[in-house]
Amino acid sequence: MSQQEISISLTPQQAAAGAVVTVPLPTGAVRVRIPPARDGDLVRLWVGEQQVLLRVRVTAGASGGSGGAKWTGVLAVAALVVFVAVVANGGGDDSADDASPYSSYSGYSSPSYSYSGTYEPYTEDPYSEDPYDYGTEDPYAEETEAETPDPYTSGTCLNGTLPDSTTAQEVDDVEEVDCSASDAHYQVIQTIPFSSDMSRCNANPRTEYAFSYRYTLNGAAINEYVYCLVGLGSYAR
Repeated sequence: MSQQEISISLTPQQAAAGAVVTVPLPTGAVRVRIPPARDGDLVRLWVGEQQVLLRVRVTAGASGGSGGAKWTGVLAVAALVVFVAVVANGGGDDSADDASPYSSYSGYSSPSYSYSGTYEPYTEDPYSEDPYDYGTEDPYAEETEAETPDPYTSGTCLNGTLPDSTTAQEVDDVEEVDCSASDAHYQVIQTIPFSSDMSRCNANPRTEYAFSYRYTLNGAAINEYVYCLVGLGSYAR
């Protein structure tokens, strides 16, 4: 049984949400469903008795830009240093196919930080389950032995205030709270792992804020997530 590898190009939005694409085969073109994937991922599909390997290539195409809501982009690192920027979009159409509200980030270079171990948004014992093992000779073990928190899941509520600004700012008061709490200001509607690209939230038309959260160890990223948020109460856009 023959096997072949075919390269397919996806936009960042298609890669984030999955897409239906047309694949040319010797027996004719077929339409297949590609699940959410990253650049370079290999997707295996069966067409009849033939296995087809699809190599995903994510292009840097333009994405939507006349969404009805303002967007606030937030970059958080190990010690919960958060960078925030707001882009006001014109019009009332929430379509994800409009021009990207993230064009102002094109020249941004992500800073590098070391995790200080001071951010503790969870109450359970940070050593209770599968702690990271960095070796017994790690000179930084005393500072980094605490386990990084699990990612926020959809439905999680956060407090703090994300400033309305077109330039990056630092905040340190964003933490998980009960959704019934009076200081519950934002709610997670989507979690995107292995990425700090806040523009991926543009594929979700409900998004009002994009929150990028990264942990680093000795200058190397060990955990990073993008959270797509909506505002609650007076924080809704």
